[in-house]
Amino acid sequence: INKVATLLGITPASPLQPIEGRVVMLQSGIKAPMAVRIFGDTLEGLGEASLAVGDHMKKLHHVNAGTVNPDIVMGKPYFEFEVDREEAARYGMTTMMVNQIVSAGLGGLDVTTTVEGRERYPIQIRYQRDVRERLDELHQVPVVTHTGDVVPLGRLAEVTTTWGPGAINSEDARLIAHVSFSPSGATGDLETVEAVMDSLRKARENGDLKFPEGNFELQAVGSFQNQIEANLRLMWIVPTVMLVNLMLIYLTFRNFPISCVVFSAIPVAFSGGMIAVAIMDVDMNTAIWVGFIALFGIAVDDGVVMATFIQQKLKRLTISNVEELRSAIYEAGLKRIRPCTMTTVTTLAALMPVLISTGRGADVARAMALPVFGGMLVEPLTSFIVPTLYCGYMEFKMRVGLQDDVFTRIDEERKAT
Repeated sequence: INKVATLLGITPASPLQPIEGRVVMLQSGIKAPMAVRIFGDTLEGLGEASLAVGDHMKKLHHVNAGTVNPDIVMGKPYFEFEVDREEAARYGMTTMMVNQIVSAGLGGLDVTTTVEGRERYPIQIRYQRDVRERLDELHQVPVVTHTGDVVPLGRLAEVTTTWGPGAINSEDARLIAHVSFSPSGATGDLETVEAVMDSLRKARENGDLKFPEGNFELQAVGSFQNQIEANLRLMWIVPTVMLVNLMLIYLTFRNFPISCVVFSAIPVAFSGGMIAVAIMDVDMNTAIWVGFIALFGIAVDDGVVMATFIQQKLKRLTISNVEELRSAIYEAGLKRIRPCTMTTVTTLAALMPVLISTGRGADVARAMALPVFGGMLVEPLTSFIVPTLYCGYMEFKMRVGLQDDVFTRIDEERKAT
């Protein structure tokens, strides 16, 4: 778009999708993925500062130089009319009267409205077009005073041309200007913003980036703020989800070491998900972490199935030594491999349509499904890890002379019988 729209007076833009643009506008007040907000005290200083920041950012490889767009704060021409109070008073006119003549004659004044059915049209009066378009002859525009005299406008007011602001923006009771830009794609949004702000900070410290006299502050704004807020939430959501999983497993087995054995499936599946994200070269975002949260709940299923069957088998047997314990756990594990494998295969098959989808919202769906798919590919290893850890824990208890709750209940049942 920027390539074909290179026209005189057209600044480069960062096109956004309609909904994305509305969300960014509501959050940060800019029409670009990201920008550097400059706080200042004067409009002239803001204009110089925004141009200086824009020139510096065009040299950074993290930024797409063609999308750097600093606000032209003082880039709009104005005609100023300075009323000569003494001369206007000679003709019986006040400052407000002269201003009203200028406003009505050049800008136009609505005097009434015409009604045509359901349509309404304002009727406006002003000077003729050939008079208004001769900017260099505005001081010669005739004005009829209240005393009936006809005098040129230049006798009542001094007409000058100057540059002024196209728009005045403020935030937190301070004047602001923006330098919008788009990342080059070499790094993620958060990394790009951190690199840009760090470069601007160092440039100000060593004198490469010079601002006018005054108090100027720089702040990064844009859509990446959603990612920062989401990361702050995920910092406590992800550990909470893992603790809830551990608590649910404990409520099932009523044994903390056995619960930790089953919980070991989560780190194994997590490693598989991270490998899949690294292979596909996908930047970490909120959707991927949501996928990991879903993976944590699925990954422990096989461990629960395996540990439950082993526990039930040990209840039915009389274990007297380590060899019998190993043989019982080995046989129990073999009988649960097929159900666990079937669960894993059905999960992988269900995720395949999501991974190859290309419609609307497919990028978010793929980001959520990718860690689950990678984790479930590695998750069958828990069919070997859980029985091994379970057996190791039981052997440790037997060798140190402790009795497991299972063995205690078996002895009590025998005595009762």
